[in-house]
Amino acid sequence: FATCELNNKKEPMQFNHLRFTLRRFGRQKLTTFFHILGLTLGISVCMLIGLFIRHELSFDSYEEKADRTYRVNQVWIDFGKKEFHYSTPFPLAAAIRRDIAGLELVTQVHHPFNNIVEINPGKRFRQDHVLMTDAAFLDVFDVKVIKGNGSETLGKPYHALLTETTARKFYGSEDPVGKVFRYNNQFDITVGGVVRDFPGNTHLPAALLLSFASDEKYMGTSLTHYGSVSGGSTFIVLPPGMQPNNSLRASLTGIYDRTVNKEPWMGKDSRCDLELQPLSDVHFNSKYAGGGQWVQAINTNWLWFFGSVGFAVLVLACINFINLSTAQALTRAKEVGVRKSIGAGKRQLLMQFLGEALLLAVFAGTLSMLVVQLSLPAINRLLDTQIMFDIFSAPMLLVVLVAGILLTALLAGFYPAWLIARFRPAATLKAGAVTINPQSAWLRKGLVVIQFSISVCLLIALLLIGRQMEYLRHKDLGFSKENILTVELSEGSTTGKKELFATRLSGVPGVKEVSFSTSPPSGDKGTPWGTIMSLKGAEDPDGKRVSIILSDEHFYRLYGLQLIAGRFPVPADTAAISESFPIGQRFAKSVVNEKLIRTLGFASPEAALGKRFWIGMNDWTAEITGVVRDFNIAPLREDIEPMLLTQFIPYCNTANIKIGAGAGAGPVISKIDAAYKDIFSDGVFEFSFLDQQLDALYKTEARLYSLFRIFSALAILISCLGLWGLVNYAARQRVREIGIRKTFGASVLSIVVLLTKDFILLVCIAIAIATPLSYWGISRWLQDFAFRVHIGWSVFAIAGAAAVLIALLTVSYQAIRAAVANPVKSLRTE
Repeated sequence: FATCELNNKKEPMQFNHLRFTLRRFGRQKLTTFFHILGLTLGISVCMLIGLFIRHELSFDSYEEKADRTYRVNQVWIDFGKKEFHYSTPFPLAAAIRRDIAGLELVTQVHHPFNNIVEINPGKRFRQDHVLMTDAAFLDVFDVKVIKGNGSETLGKPYHALLTETTARKFYGSEDPVGKVFRYNNQFDITVGGVVRDFPGNTHLPAALLLSFASDEKYMGTSLTHYGSVSGGSTFIVLPPGMQPNNSLRASLTGIYDRTVNKEPWMGKDSRCDLELQPLSDVHFNSKYAGGGQWVQAINTNWLWFFGSVGFAVLVLACINFINLSTAQALTRAKEVGVRKSIGAGKRQLLMQFLGEALLLAVFAGTLSMLVVQLSLPAINRLLDTQIMFDIFSAPMLLVVLVAGILLTALLAGFYPAWLIARFRPAATLKAGAVTINPQSAWLRKGLVVIQFSISVCLLIALLLIGRQMEYLRHKDLGFSKENILTVELSEGSTTGKKELFATRLSGVPGVKEVSFSTSPPSGDKGTPWGTIMSLKGAEDPDGKRVSIILSDEHFYRLYGLQLIAGRFPVPADTAAISESFPIGQRFAKSVVNEKLIRTLGFASPEAALGKRFWIGMNDWTAEITGVVRDFNIAPLREDIEPMLLTQFIPYCNTANIKIGAGAGAGPVISKIDAAYKDIFSDGVFEFSFLDQQLDALYKTEARLYSLFRIFSALAILISCLGLWGLVNYAARQRVREIGIRKTFGASVLSIVVLLTKDFILLVCIAIAIATPLSYWGISRWLQDFAFRVHIGWSVFAIAGAAAVLIALLTVSYQAIRAAVANPVKSLRTE
């Protein structure tokens, strides 16, 4: 190392520079603070977004056989229209094992819908995330068994494996192995072992694994009928080196050609096929009924979007650093002049100033790690995820972080360092009279345009995504959703108990209406069933797939469905569809929606009245008595579907309860709870409000939008810091001009306008660039919604005005300070 004489002792030159740099940082506290703040915010946002994307991309990838594991999905084809489902019938897995040789593993999972667990008479509850499966599941998904024998447990009927968390929930600190709990009030389940909690990046986050049993009541699905979709999935693992080929696909399709496609209710223009979906694609492909039973697939557009935001924010931070450093350069003119006069070369100066940038970047990066560590719990709560940040257990993460900090220092520090190193000694020693290359001025202006183009794009996206989210929450869905709560009844609840429950509730003050149905019109607690209907009977090859809700006669009034033709069914209409009639002889009076009328080809709703048709579910005959206005049964990402509403109380296990607008919800719910426990003593009372269920349909978008708002606000703040630095630079460059203008009588307002007009022009240019870019981007995002807001000019006007206002507020302080400065001080060195 080169050395110098300092305080009568030798010290390495690098330590001299470090001490000098730290002293200068201390003297220029505000500028240093803005340097560090901008970089810290930029690096923090980039790291948080990077961790979020890393978490999402890691879904199911940790499985040892992930690259060879495929989910078998169903594709229903009716008249060329395809419907994709991850659910497969229960017999499919056995058929694959029997008919297709050469597969390494085959496993199936089933999601039972009602899961009541009783540990003891005083501890009874509804358990979420229950998975029925076989022993092969433990090998396909690398489940870690920490107590008991996992394969043996899942090979025995009425046995279970608990996760660590579930074991503590059931039995506290006691050893759960060998204990017995009651399942759905009928089955004694023996705990055979404990498995490690499933990680947060799996699409099957089970809490309780139940073994299969040859009991359809226990399983909750048909074990032999291919027409019954089980609510579960089938997975296969290919041997190493084998890829899905046409032969394998043909073999899978052959199973359905021998079974489902030979069913009498399958029309000539309808069929069902199977598709193989790589495990790595499950979390990113929502076309298969949303992705999964518990974890909805994420739209990859969000990942690209957030990745772009993270990169943009880091670019903004670097531009902010450059602008602040350039503004600060004029204050260092004499320093550079002195250093050059005593022999410092450009390379030495360049390395010195790059070192300063690196020091700031390292300090900002260290602060960013602290910010990320403190922010992650809030981010995890917001997104309902388990994102981890542990650089010591993930060395690659540390390497990326260090490389990112070095790259940021290089990007942010190179231009200011190069600019300062090029100052000419003679000019720089003349009281700061520095001549800057005009090309450098254009570069700085270009950087401001880039900064505010990014910020305006984010503002426009923020406004339009916000409008879409408001639209999703407040759009008229075609039915009433306010003050309605839904209660799931226990399985096997008799019609008599339901009627008794309705009678009890009719006497509760505040309860306006009670209805029973298979599901509400829409929501995340249940979706309408699917079936096939035909005007020509069961043998008709032109049958149509429709959604169906079974209910009582109160359903239409409770939900405020709008009748446009005919009438709603009345209690007398249910006589021919009671349980006393054989299934094939049941006759139902039904209501349909406008979409079904159009699908069937009727000229008007009135033309459809009185027409009879066959319903594939349970082989019923029905008659159209009324037509209602279309209403949304699915999230607004999807179009309205043909809909059929038919009365049949025995299948209705959802109670829909309308509460008066002025009634206090707490006391009313307490009385509903008491009535429920009296009548359905084998059930567990749980309720949810319908409007909250509907909001939950868009919880992923809502959470990501909240995160986006935070990052956008930080990006705009960084842009303001950069603009502040450039105004500071302009004011320093023109300090003598301002002094002369004030001496000749220029007003404060005229000087403020002089300093701000160029920057406002740059912001306007940024708005012009950002408008088409943001329109293109947000249009692509909105394509995922069948129902979406109109992109009007007002959004761009509001975003542009906001950007101009933000820029004005940012530059005004510096401009006013320069305008009111004493001209004597700025001219005294001449």
